[in-house]
Amino acid sequence: MDPAHREVVLLLRQVAVESNRTAAVFGDAHDLHRTDLDALAVVVGAAVAGRAMTPGRLATELRLSSPATTALVDRLERSGHLVRERSSTDRRQVVLRVQDTARELAREFFTPMADRVGAVLADMTDDEVQVVGAFLHRAVEALRPPVRD
Repeated sequence: MDPAHREVVLLLRQVAVESNRTAAVFGDAHDLHRTDLDALAVVVGAAVAGRAMTPGRLATELRLSSPATTALVDRLERSGHLVRERSSTDRRQVVLRVQDTARELAREFFTPMADRVGAVLADMTDDEVQVVGAFLHRAVEALRPPVRD
């Protein structure tokens, strides 16, 4: 790997470390486990995309066992961040819905980071932003763990 490529890989790792550190500080302040934060991000992301999130899909997304997912959802439901509801299209299916408390936490967590990153992007040309966006899309796919059977 040439030095420029190596630097990008190392910087990507540093972005992950800093992101994890920020999540840990935020989680500690709000008594949320890292898995809780990941679950909320997945459920909020599905809602934004207009997709229903079921406990089974959440387990797959987070690579958790069924019992671990049940404990996670129970914990988030007790804390008022999630609610289980019957699907309006298939009453046999349970879907997870975020509560306003989770939305507020997401805003509190992501807005300051988005503002700081937005300031960085504001110093870049449109072409540079497009290149960074294309790279990050491909990097996310490259970093995604393989699906387990």
